[in-house]
This record gives sequence, C-alpha cells and structure tokens, in this order.
Amino acid sequence: MNPRIDKAIPAASTLGLGVNSPLRPFLAFLRQRMSLLLVWPAIALVVIAVLWSYVLRGLGHEERERGAELEQQAGAYAQSLVIRTRRSIDETDRLLLLLRHSWASSGNRGDLAGTLEAGIFSQQYMSAVAFIDRNGIAVTSTHPAAVGRYFGNRPYFVAQQHAVEDRLYLSGPLDAQLTGQEVVAFSRPLLTPDGRFDGIVLINVLPAFFTQHYAEPILGKYGFAAVARTDGALLATRTGDTVHSYRKPFLREPMPGRDPQGVALLGGRRWFADGRLRVVGWQPFPDLGLVGIVGIDEYSAMAAFWAHREARLAAAWWNSAWIMLAGLLATGVFVHARWRQHQMDALRAAYRLATEDAGDGFFINRPLRDRHGVIRDFSVVDCNQHGAAMFGRQAEELIGHRLSEFYRGELFERACERLCQALETGFYDRELPVEPAPDQPLRARWIRYKAVRANGDLAVTIRDISESKAHLTELERRSNSDELTGLPNRYWIQQFLPRAIARARAGGHGLAVLFIDLDGFKAVNDVLGHAAGDELLRTVGKRLKLAVRPRDHVVRLGGDEFVVLLEQVGSREDVEHVAGRVLAAFHDGFHVQHATHVLGASIGIGLYPEHGEDAETLLKNADIAMYSVKTEGKGGFCFFQSRFFEAIRARLETEVELRRALDLQQFVVHYQPRVDLATGSAASMEALVRWERPGQGLVGPDRFIPLLEETGLIVRLGEQVIDSVCRQLASWTRHGAALVPVSVNISPRQFSQSDVIAMFRNAVARHGIDPGMLEIEVTESSMMQEGIGESAVFSQLRELGIKLCIDDFGTGYSSLSQLQKLRFDVLKIDRAFVLRIEHPEGDTLIASMIAMAHALGMRVVAEGIESRRQMQLLRTLGCDEGQGFYFSRPVAPEAHRAPLARAWGGGAPLGGLVGACFSGPEACAADP
Repeated sequence: MNPRIDKAIPAASTLGLGVNSPLRPFLAFLRQRMSLLLVWPAIALVVIAVLWSYVLRGLGHEERERGAELEQQAGAYAQSLVIRTRRSIDETDRLLLLLRHSWASSGNRGDLAGTLEAGIFSQQYMSAVAFIDRNGIAVTSTHPAAVGRYFGNRPYFVAQQHAVEDRLYLSGPLDAQLTGQEVVAFSRPLLTPDGRFDGIVLINVLPAFFTQHYAEPILGKYGFAAVARTDGALLATRTGDTVHSYRKPFLREPMPGRDPQGVALLGGRRWFADGRLRVVGWQPFPDLGLVGIVGIDEYSAMAAFWAHREARLAAAWWNSAWIMLAGLLATGVFVHARWRQHQMDALRAAYRLATEDAGDGFFINRPLRDRHGVIRDFSVVDCNQHGAAMFGRQAEELIGHRLSEFYRGELFERACERLCQALETGFYDRELPVEPAPDQPLRARWIRYKAVRANGDLAVTIRDISESKAHLTELERRSNSDELTGLPNRYWIQQFLPRAIARARAGGHGLAVLFIDLDGFKAVNDVLGHAAGDELLRTVGKRLKLAVRPRDHVVRLGGDEFVVLLEQVGSREDVEHVAGRVLAAFHDGFHVQHATHVLGASIGIGLYPEHGEDAETLLKNADIAMYSVKTEGKGGFCFFQSRFFEAIRARLETEVELRRALDLQQFVVHYQPRVDLATGSAASMEALVRWERPGQGLVGPDRFIPLLEETGLIVRLGEQVIDSVCRQLASWTRHGAALVPVSVNISPRQFSQSDVIAMFRNAVARHGIDPGMLEIEVTESSMMQEGIGESAVFSQLRELGIKLCIDDFGTGYSSLSQLQKLRFDVLKIDRAFVLRIEHPEGDTLIASMIAMAHALGMRVVAEGIESRRQMQLLRTLGCDEGQGFYFSRPVAPEAHRAPLARAWGGGAPLGGLVGACFSGPEACAADP
C-alpha cells in the first residue's frame, strides 16, 4: 500500500472526517480558498529558510577553513617525513661506504657474524648486513647461515653488477631469503683497485625504517605515513603503531596524483584498506626515486568541528520546530484542506502504480451508498485497457458505469462481497475460479483478484492465471499417472489409498485391494522386445479398465504389476466377482506384432479391515497373497491368509541359511554310476549334490535347488560342485582307483551369469586332472529357453576336452536340426519315458529316440531304471547305458576308490555298493 495513503487514514480518523462525514461539503469549500490558508505557512517557511541559510553558510565557511588547514598540515607533514627519512637513508648509505672502506683496507677480509648481537649495528631497523663477492656468494654476514649461499640472482646484486657508476641502490620490498621477513635492501658495489665490479656490500632494513618518523601525537590512530618508489612499489606503510605488509597494502594506489608533489582529499576502498577519508600530502625524495606520503584522518582531525556543527544544527532544528508550530497553530484549518489534497494525490498515485504493469487489469471502484450509509453498488471510476479487454469491452464502456450493469444475481453479490471485505480490512488477495455462467462477463477460467483500499476507494488488480493453473494441473496429473498406460501410478495410490481407508472407516464399509501380476509377460518382452512389451501393457491396462466397475480404480505400480482398488465393498462375493472378471479379461489372447500371445494373471486380494488397517499393510498383504497364487500354479486369485506370510518368512529364512551354507561349504557331492548295458560294467558317474543341513541331516536337491535357481545362488553352488568333483577325481587318481568320466549338472544361469569356460579351466588346472574325465549335463528345456545353444560356449568346452550331455530328453521342444547343430556326445532319456516302457507303444517312442541319437553319433543313457524288466527291454532296444536305483543309489565318495558297482552278470542286479547309500529313493530321484 502507498505510505501516503496510510498516513492519510489516521489523520482522517483523528479529525472525525470519515468517508461519510457531513463535513465533506465544508472541506470542499475550504479547498476553493486554499490561497488564503497558505499565508502563515509561507511566512513560517521563509523564516526557517533564512535561519537555515545563515546556519549552513556559516558552517560551510568554517568547514572550508578547517579543510584548508588540514591540506597545509598534510603538505608540511609530508615534507617533514621526506627530510627526516632522507637523513636516515643518508646515514645508512654512509654506513655502507664505511663498511666498504673497512673491507677494502682489511684485504677483503672480515667477519660480520655476531655484530648485530654485539650492538655494532642497530637491531631495531636492520635485518642483516653482508658482503657478497663478484660470483654472488655471501662471504660474510650477520647471519652465519647466509655465508656460502648464492645471492647472485637477487635484484640488489644484479642492479649493482650492471651499474655504470658507483651509487646507492634501494630495492623494492622483498622477502628475506633466510628469515622470510619483509625487508628493503641497501647496496653499494665493491670495486677492485682498477675500478671493476668485485661484489656488493648489503644492508637489509625492515619496512619500519622508513616510517620511524611517524608523528603519532599529530597523526593519531587513523593517520598514516608511507614511502613508495616512483614506479609504484610501496616500501613501507604505517597507521598508528601498525606497519603494514606489502602483501596486503593499506594504501592501494601509492601515487595519489601525477604531480611530483601535492595535496588531495582521498577516501574509500579504492585508496585505503579501511575505506576512511583522509587528506593526503606527498613530496618526492630528491635523486632517490622515492615519494613520501602522509595522510591525516579527516574525521578525527575535524572531530571538534563536527561536534560544533551538530550543536548548531540541533539548535536550528529546535528553532525551526518552534517556528513551524507557530505556523500550524495559526492555520489549523489548513490541515483539513491539505489532507483532502493528499487524498486525491494518493488516489492518482495508486492508480499510476497499478497501471505500470500492462499485463494486469486495473480498476478504481468507488462504493455507492444509500442515505443510511449502506453500500448498494460500486462504480468504475477508472480502468486500463487490458482490464476492459478482460470483459470484452473498451475502457470507455466501463468508466462511469456501475458494477450491477455487468454482473447479475449471485455473481453480483459475490463481487460486492469481495469489495466490501477489502473496504473493511484494507486488503483482499485471492486466487478465484471464474464460474462458467451464461451471464459471466469475465473472459478467464482462473484469476488472481487483489483489492487495496485507497481512502474510501478501491484499487483493484485482476490477473488472468488460467494458463499457469492449467500448467499446474497438468504437472499434477503427470506426477500421479503412468506415462505408458495413462493409469494412476504408485505415487497416486500412496496418496489416495490412506484417504480411501479413512472414508471406509468413517462410513463403516469395506475396501479391497487386488494385487495383479502378469503371467508370461517376461517371455514376451524378452522375445519381442520392449516396444512390444509396452504395447502389451497398454492393452492390459485398457482391458482391466473394462473389467472393473466404473467407480473402481486401476493403478499400474510398475513393470507388469497392477492394482485394482475397490471402494464400498459389501461382501467377499462382490470382490470375487470383480476378480473373476479380471481373470476373464485374459482369456482372449493379445495380438502383438502380427501374432497372438497368451498371458495370464495372478491376483492377490487384501480386504480392509480384515487384512490391514493402513495402506502399507493392505498392499503388502495383497502382494503376499499374489505371490502365493504364483507359487501354487498361477492364473487364479486368493485372499490373504496369515499362513502365506509364514511361508514367505520360511522361504526367506531358508534363503539366509543357503547363503550361510555356501559360505561354510555345507554342500556335499554324491555319485551315481551309469552302467554299460552291453557289458554290465560302470561306464561313468553322475555327480549329485546334497545339503548337510545342521540339525536336519542330508537334504535332497528338490528342497533347495529351485530356490537357488530363483535367487541366482545356483552360480556359487555350481562353482563349488565343479571344484569338489575335480578335487575328488584328483584324490582317486593319487590312490590308484579305477576312474570313469563324471558328469556334472550345469544350470543355465551359470552360462549367462558366469564364465563357465574359465571356471572349468581353472578347476582342471588347480587339481591337475584330465578334462576328458568331465562331462556337462544341461537339460533340454532350460537350454532351449535360455538360448544357450546359440552361444559359442559349447564348442569351446568341447575343444577343452569336456563331453556334452543333453539331460531329461523328451521334456523340452528341441528339433532334430538343433540337436545336429549342437553336436552333443550323450543323450539321456527322461525317467518318465522309462517308467512307461512296459506300456503299449512305450517302447516304440524310446526306440525312436535311440535311433535318432545314434544317427547323430550320440550315446544314449536311460534314467530311472528300477527293475530288471526295464533294463532288459532297454538293452533289447539298443540303449547304450542305464542309470537308476536298480543298479545303485547315489553314494558318498570314499577316499581310496570310486563308488563303482561290480560288473553285472547272470541276470542279477549289481550289488555291494561302496560307501553309505543315501536314504530314500524319492530324494535321489531328482538331479540338482
């Protein structure tokens, strides 16, 4: 608000001249006779002007006289400083000449060590005395450490070395080479009898040497004295009792002017480090290239004058106040007229201030009252063109008209309410939505409405903020929605779900959260690429929106996870109905990249308040229920149960134990022979892993291999198994045991997440075994799914000498061309086919597998042989090897011999296993 307006309002209150005061006509009459009311104030002002003119003229004369005195003093002090300092310099020069004479007369001998301490030279200002020979080597010095050191590159030596005459040299400020002190060097040349340069005699003085004649009683604490070279280098500067370093010069521009001598008033940070104002005088040193500078602190020197000036001005102010008071007492009526004039000026000033920004609409509104003083309407006193354009009119069409001519009904009442509030409080500022009414004259969706009281009238500012509000709304929408699908996102549900729970709690009704995870999405995304995956997710989002009720919310959490939020749930049947519709939305395939792909969904359901009373718990429990659906077959839904949580907790505990077991190497390897069906002798062995779980004994692979695969720990286990098998082969070799090749099961993750080639190569080299004693088993289905067969790793393993086995043949979907390209050495028929060999057509399928493998040059191994009949049929069909409980269970290795069964003969099974058997056929049936 204009401060002039603020002053006018209390004045009106004091004199009883409110907006509705009956004295207003009288005040208008007085304004017409303003010239009569100005007589006494004019006389008072003339008297005050004469008084101040006399006082200021006298003070100005005194100030000039005092300034001239200071200039004279500064010049005199500068001249005195030059004279006294020149005398000190001459004395030091004579000392140099005396030292040089003494040096020459003594045959260039002498020792200056200890002379400072003995008092021969003054220690107050002298830092060092030295003789330096023509080679720049100190011959003797008051500082013994300097003797023998090189000073030939110092300016005081170089200047004398190249001088054409014998004269005194004064250096600029230097850092002493030994002491690090700031010094100024005095030097004279040492000359041979024939006048050639033979070295120098040197005296280093402290900067205080040049300011020792500082007149502290006169210059005081804030005066200063300085000696500078004509090239600008400051030799010394002193203020009060402080000598300043040349590194942080107090006098920042050492030559106040171009004249060799003079006086000037200088001040501020440009000249002085403390920024004070000083009268400065300077004088040159004849024939030395130096300037003496003295500054007198202007404030300190004129302190008495300033005190006198303050007293004179205070007296003048008091006299002026008495004169003005007399004028005011004589012209009391003048205050009212002046106040009214100020009111008009303030009104115009407020309007001018408002119209400076052409981007806003500005109006001056004046209240219209009835005879009882009640505001009934407002008139538009003035407005700018931009404000008129906001109403679709010209300024001339608004000025002089009433507000009721543009607003009707409720719109008019609200406009008047805003203006009346501003009149009452003095200020109104709000962001307001513009109601879309048929008779709405304002052309905007959002406005910033600001009204300021100006002595009964209102200065109104209207700004169109529709665009910024729309931008803010769009930013808010983007932060709460998923860019890919357009659905609400994780941030949105984190904000919305607590409010939905609060509404459900207040209304006493239920609420459900459906946590949805897509089944099979990863395979489609990996095979077809991310663009196809994105298209699939958008289609899923649309189908979910169609599957749920109109009032339900579909949210994408990220990846292939979605959430459906159901409010006002009446019963579980309602939730089951929606969940069933969601699952039905996945029955039809998804058409992506000219092909139809089938996806499923697993849904976990959390209910409020049964499964959680806060958003975090509800979402977590719905997620746990979804995970339970995943583990039990996918493609369905279930409600959260506490046992789900216990299952996950047990899984996590098992994972922790597995990590510890890997660290402590609690996994052991048992071996099961493969028997040559033609000869009855062991042809090879398969390494099968077991877990010696503390407190539970040996645990079969079906209890831990799936979890190791899921967590990626299978890679570490595989490395330990390979090392264990190689170590065992090396042990059997050392003890002369009969050896056959050992096959090791390899997980697809080991191919994708580790260097299998390096792993086998290092293990073979570490234990010194023949790589031909190793075989690798890879299941048909996992190999094809992971695309391992497309890599060059198999050919590299074959080059290393390791044989390749395809395990569980018949359970995957490999083609004949793929098997031919991969060149496996061994094909193992899955035990499921062996179990059905005695059934009709069971032997036909196995016979075709054997014929195909033989055609490709592979040996055939039948897994899971449990009876003599199965063994005989397989031998008849031409199967090469057999493996199963009929021959031997997996057994622990012995240190001195391999677990090989004795040769089969006479139709009896192989008997007499070496080593302890693993308990339970069901645990031995599964490979790791």
